[in-house]
Amino acid sequence: MRRRVVMLLALALAALLGWRLFGAGGDPDAVRTVTDPRLDAYARTVTLTTTNADGAISWRVRSPDARHNPREGSWRLVSPDWRVETDRGPPWRGRSNHGWIGDDDTRARLRGDVVMTRQTAEGRTRLTTQRLDARIPERYAETDQPVTMTRPGLRVDAVGARVWFAQERLELLDDVEGVYDAASP
Repeated sequence: MRRRVVMLLALALAALLGWRLFGAGGDPDAVRTVTDPRLDAYARTVTLTTTNADGAISWRVRSPDARHNPREGSWRLVSPDWRVETDRGPPWRGRSNHGWIGDDDTRARLRGDVVMTRQTAEGRTRLTTQRLDARIPERYAETDQPVTMTRPGLRVDAVGARVWFAQERLELLDDVEGVYDAASP
């Protein structure tokens, strides 16, 4: 009986050592890449920029990880940071868990914990939702998901929104409820 226990322990130890050396071992800081046959490009620390007719930046996105799928004709982005210029004043800045940009650079989608903010002299305006679909050249975005818009002294919840970033215009579509605090600065 004692011999069996020793033999089982030796086999378990050999299996663990083999797994460590050949399976999960190696350099813990090494980057592991999963090859997806649908991908034709992979890039790290990517910046995509769109300019207007005058050459001024109108839109920019940065992502630590981008993957191109030629069948979909799109880039998939991880944790993208967005910047959308307005016609005057400070830009809108945003982030999300995931992003998608079509190859023609005219359409984009933000998914998961989408937050768009704009800081002005009057304070910060913040728009949050779970999904935002954008038309890049028009600097326009929309969602049919629940949305919360906050600014100093104001909170508005709604379902669905349309945003014209360049014109600094926001339209809340349905079930709009707000709270205004007149005492706030």
